Amino acid sequence: MRTPIPLLFLTLTAACPEESGLQCPPNTTLVGQYSLAFTAIHRDAGECVARPPDGAVWNLTLDDAGVKGSTLCVASGPDAGTQLQLLVPGKGGARKSDLLPDGGFHFVGDSVVAQGTLCECDLAVSESLDGYLLPTPFALLPDGGLPPVSGLNATLADGIIDAGGGPPCVCTMPCTVTYAISGTPF
Repeated sequence: MRTPIPLLFLTLTAACPEESGLQCPPNTTLVGQYSLAFTAIHRDAGECVARPPDGAVWNLTLDDAGVKGSTLCVASGPDAGTQLQLLVPGKGGARKSDLLPDGGFHFVGDSVVAQGTLCECDLAVSESLDGYLLPTPFALLPDGGLPPVSGLNATLADGIIDAGGGPPCVCTMPCTVTYAISGTPF
C-alpha cells in the first residue's frame, strides 16, 4: 500500500515539538523554539489528487498534518541585513531567508525526489515557505535587533511534478500541496 506524501517539512510531523531542541548554527542567535501546526489549504484547481485505477480518490494534502517542532535563529546576512534561519529536525540544516522590515520571510528548499507516494511515480518536489513573524505590526528595534517574537504565520507550498523514469503517475501533474502554518512558542 502506498502512503500519502506529507512532503518535505511534513515528513516527520508526528514528532513531538519537544523533540526540536536543535542548536543554532555558529554566529547566530536563538530567536526561539516554535511548534508549527500544519493545516490543509485545499484548492479547487491544481491541488495534488491521486486517482489510481481502482477508482479511489486521495488528496495528498492532509486535512490535519500535525505539529512539528522548530528552532528559529537570526544572524547578519551577507548584505549586512538581518537573516533568519529555520531549523526543523530531519531537514538537514538551516533554511535561510532575509528578514523583511515588516517581519516577512521567504524560505526556499532544495528540490528533492519523493518515491513511494500515492501518485505511484517518482515526484520532484520544490518547496517554499512564506510568512511573517508575530506580533504585527512588526518593527526591528532601534539597534536593529529583533523584538520578542511571539510566533509566526506562514504558507507552505510544495510544487510537484513527475520526476520521470518510473511508473506512470496517477496524479495530474503539475500540482501543489499547500498548508497554512501557525507557529507558537514552546
